[in-house]
Amino acid sequence: MEVCDGCSDIDRLPVDVQRQENLTLIGVAECNGTLVLEHYRCDKCRAVLARQFTGDAGERIWSVIETAH
Repeated sequence: MEVCDGCSDIDRLPVDVQRQENLTLIGVAECNGTLVLEHYRCDKCRAVLARQFTGDAGERIWSVIETAH
């Protein structure tokens, strides 16, 4: 299944880009009390997105990591 326009548009963008509509937070990962990763499910297309807060600048991005089947 294809991702919706909202997920497609945010894929690979920096983590400071905000997307509030149609996303439900489903998981958070911390390391030593520091937020490192958030997982979201899109309410529209059911894709799973990751928002990574650590690593080099090119790694601190939104990523579509799973699409609905």
